[in-house]
Amino acid sequence: MSYMFSDGPFSHTGLKADIGIGGKSAFMVGIANTTDVVSTTQARKHVLGQFSTGSSNDKVKAYLNYMGSYGGSYSITQFDLVVTAALSSTFGVGYDGTINTVHPDTGSNNQFWGSALYLNFDPSSNFGITLRGEYFDNEKLGTPYFPASNVFAITLSPNFKIGNLTIIPELRLDNASEEVFLDHDGEGSKSTFTGILAATYHF
Repeated sequence: MSYMFSDGPFSHTGLKADIGIGGKSAFMVGIANTTDVVSTTQARKHVLGQFSTGSSNDKVKAYLNYMGSYGGSYSITQFDLVVTAALSSTFGVGYDGTINTVHPDTGSNNQFWGSALYLNFDPSSNFGITLRGEYFDNEKLGTPYFPASNVFAITLSPNFKIGNLTIIPELRLDNASEEVFLDHDGEGSKSTFTGILAATYHF
């Protein structure tokens, strides 16, 4: 349920290679179809790259991701940074930030960007809670997943663990600068409040 994930370079069909460079650091390079496209006859491909590193005790981890697509009437570059930190045995924070720029052969560049902050609190092995805030600015570009607008979303996700079963009731509030949502009457709205109930079981 992340705007950045829906519009990010995260679902690919292609090839990649992971290269360890010692310690906690590594590179990844790859080539893939355009995002979310499994099979295509198009010549356009995406070049992928990632540099990952972390502290010796694994309490801090960082990932810098790159995606580039070139040729034709435009090119695309996207950078994404993910950083996680375990501040204690019960509290952790995470950050995700991305910026995508479209460079047309004629005219000016357009881009979208976003940032998200995660706060995780796990007071026991049977219960945890995550608060996630995301700001997504898409006013200049527009994407297939979200019209030109900006939006702030906040999500509260408790986790109840019973053996291998995890129950996740989730509440979310989205507020946008334009009427990009539909209310229960089908009318345009700048905000929406939703809830879901998820469950996962690990074998």
